[in-house]
Amino acid sequence: MSQTVEDTWIIPETLERDRLEAVLAQQFDVEAMPEYGAVVTYMDTFDWRLYQAGMLLHMHRRSWTLYEKSGELILLKGGPNCKKGCMVEAFPEGPMRAALAQVVGIRALLPLAKVELHGRQLHLRNKDDKIVLRLVLEEQRLPGENQAFRMARVFPLRGYEEELEAVRVLFQTQGIIQPVSPLVGFEAGCLAAGRKPLDYSSKLVLDLEPQMTALEAMRKVYLLLLAVIRRNIPGAVADLDSEFLHDLRVAVRRTRSALSQTKGVFAAEALKPFREGFADLGRATGPTRDLDVYLLIEAACLARLQPELRVGLQAYFADIARQRRKAQRNMARFLCSDKVNQFLQDWEDFLRMEIPPGGPLAAKPITKLASRIIRKHSAKVLQDGQNLSADTPDAEVHQLRIECKKLRYSMEFFSSLYDENNFSQLLKPLKAVQAILGDFNDLSVQQEHLLESISTMHVHNNTEAGYIAALGALMQSLYEEQEPLRDHFAEVFASMASDEQLERIASLFGKKQPI
Repeated sequence: MSQTVEDTWIIPETLERDRLEAVLAQQFDVEAMPEYGAVVTYMDTFDWRLYQAGMLLHMHRRSWTLYEKSGELILLKGGPNCKKGCMVEAFPEGPMRAALAQVVGIRALLPLAKVELHGRQLHLRNKDDKIVLRLVLEEQRLPGENQAFRMARVFPLRGYEEELEAVRVLFQTQGIIQPVSPLVGFEAGCLAAGRKPLDYSSKLVLDLEPQMTALEAMRKVYLLLLAVIRRNIPGAVADLDSEFLHDLRVAVRRTRSALSQTKGVFAAEALKPFREGFADLGRATGPTRDLDVYLLIEAACLARLQPELRVGLQAYFADIARQRRKAQRNMARFLCSDKVNQFLQDWEDFLRMEIPPGGPLAAKPITKLASRIIRKHSAKVLQDGQNLSADTPDAEVHQLRIECKKLRYSMEFFSSLYDENNFSQLLKPLKAVQAILGDFNDLSVQQEHLLESISTMHVHNNTEAGYIAALGALMQSLYEEQEPLRDHFAEVFASMASDEQLERIASLFGKKQPI
């Protein structure tokens, strides 16, 4: 794909488009394409994956246009009619679906903004009748609004730098001197719809200051996590895609982990109802997420089996889908309940109190508390990891996974308090260890679920026999994948427990000392 650079400029209101085209015609042969005009709906994921990748997607009825980062276009007619949101699988096989799938993944494409587009593309040719530059003269306007963006968008072609410079000079003579983002209409439309590009990310971004007290810092942590929970509830209730529920649950787990790791910052008795409330949130959202995980691996599981066994496995996943629909309905009712709304509001009110009920560690420097927490969990992970062997029960491997998660959360909470380079060097092997333990645990849980499903079946006919045969074959396949992970864990864990890493831990977090 050719690499191009796009210039976008505001056309002054006093400059008529016909006048600009006439000036261009004095230096180039101008070939005008047919005019276009439409109200388009811009689409992106909730976490702005296309925008971050430098891509822009809009639809008009069932016609779709994808602007690549390079400036190239992918056009599709007969695409999905995506009024409320749709998955990539709704697109027909082809270049657009392939390009979107690489960036969007399992997230839904959601309608973000409507913008009226009117314009025309010009091809500028030289004396040899070769196209040396493409120019789009376009007006973008929000429906029902007076504000409009009149733009000249220049798409240069490689090898014609002199012609590009000539057009830029010509622009200056006509008062076209104000550069602008080609996404200005899209961004304005998003703002009008209540969204701002990059206003949400699943990554935890905190900016704690070393001089903060433990209470000040933890209040900031909790408020950020609360905002993430609230942002994801509508999408989880509407069941737009599985990542809304995933991000919601991660924020709940992080909150519960912080509450358990920072005892003494807030008064214990004051936190008791909130600990119970977040535990309720975890329990109420767990069944739907567990079933989501199974459904997300359906295609991979089917690919493991011989074709004659896949029918039985499809029946298994159809049953999981039925269970999931019921669990989703129950969860949605819970999340929309007055009880949950009041609980989250009570939590916010508590955190925003001028002087919340503090514990014995409330006034302590956050740096000392953070170092103690990370040091403690690092020691626990290193000890338990060294004790892991080929005979370690799955339950103990799962416990090590939980300890790694606690360490990861604490490091994410307090990363801004430490040297970024050294901190990232500690996180890298931890993430690798977590990935292996996560895969191991998923395979273990999946085998347990399959075994439970088999044990509840009573064979009355060939259909049920095929069902059980498929589950048994899948269990064996999962077991064969799981066992080598123990050896792989030992290799990766060695880098995490190296002398260099131990020195880095001591350097960053010091030795055990009272706070």
